[in-house]
Amino acid sequence: MSSRRSHQALTRSRSISGLPFGLAACEKGASWGALRSLSGVSFMSSVSPCLPTVFCFAGQGSQYYHMAGDVMGEHAVFRQWMEIGDEIVRNAEGFSPLEAIYGAGRKASEPFDRLEHSHPSLFLVQFALAKLLQAKGIKPDMLLGVSLGEFVAMSVAGMVPFETALRAVAEQPQVFAKTAPAGALIAVLAPESIRDDSAVLAEATEIAGTNAAAHCVLACPAVETNRVLAELRRLDVPFQQLPVPFAFHSRWVESAKDAYLAAVADLAFETPFWPVWSACLAAPVEHVDGPLTWRIVRAEMRLRDTFSAIEARGGARYLDLSPSGSLAAVLRQDLRSGGSEIVPLVSPFGGNLKRLSAVFDAGR
Repeated sequence: MSSRRSHQALTRSRSISGLPFGLAACEKGASWGALRSLSGVSFMSSVSPCLPTVFCFAGQGSQYYHMAGDVMGEHAVFRQWMEIGDEIVRNAEGFSPLEAIYGAGRKASEPFDRLEHSHPSLFLVQFALAKLLQAKGIKPDMLLGVSLGEFVAMSVAGMVPFETALRAVAEQPQVFAKTAPAGALIAVLAPESIRDDSAVLAEATEIAGTNAAAHCVLACPAVETNRVLAELRRLDVPFQQLPVPFAFHSRWVESAKDAYLAAVADLAFETPFWPVWSACLAAPVEHVDGPLTWRIVRAEMRLRDTFSAIEARGGARYLDLSPSGSLAAVLRQDLRSGGSEIVPLVSPFGGNLKRLSAVFDAGR
């Protein structure tokens, strides 16, 4: 596929923390053999029992309307946690995440880009999926979070209570709306060195994340967005602007620091039940406080370094709990050999119940 055709395909899809879906093989009706051969993903049926299990949680960009809707209808544990979270957010923020996600008149192809709705909704879906897995007897040996996903991982690990974490996540959009300028995050299928090849990108952007050898996320202020997009088109590089209204993980959210730290000042964190790997630190979290949670929002996402560190310890069985399965998609870009397994659970293309059933059966 040419670069221009790749760009066209990418801009027709959504992404997760700057990661394109890349799971077209997961559309309804695809066979397990086709899923393995076309997606390049290894499934749990061949997993070595020696591999540690990693629950992986993603950040902004992975959300879409009606995400995990079939899981909501079929699995009572998932539905129960979604309903509990919905009540918490209703009482705290005055809106229903369930109505935001599953409301009539919304198409999955429409951008889910209202941050005050998408932020708690994305947290809820991933947390509820983790609780469903645990109810089926599938426990993690460690957890991995990227950006917002780090807050999910910490809550699943018992570091901060579910209601406390969800309330904090639901409050974050208002903090940034009041204190930070508008901005953009742009996923680019190119190495971070692309900024070295362009005076425009060097001047107008920062690296917000490095996900794979040839996959990075650029941040820029809103006033520079059109110029940056035009430059990427000139360079003929595949890209996608994410449905996020601020330039997280860059200097353009620095003005929100004081208000953010004041909002999380009362949060207390406990020792986790399982190690929590941070894509901000590219290492397990040893101590969490307000300043570290700010760093998670402000600093570059180092997903590639995080995966590399886990692989250096012998690999793992990665369960991707993001709604789009895109952490699995990006992981396989760098994971070309070895014994690690990559298991996407949910996809916008359907087939979620079949994939989850296979995971549940393999985990018994």
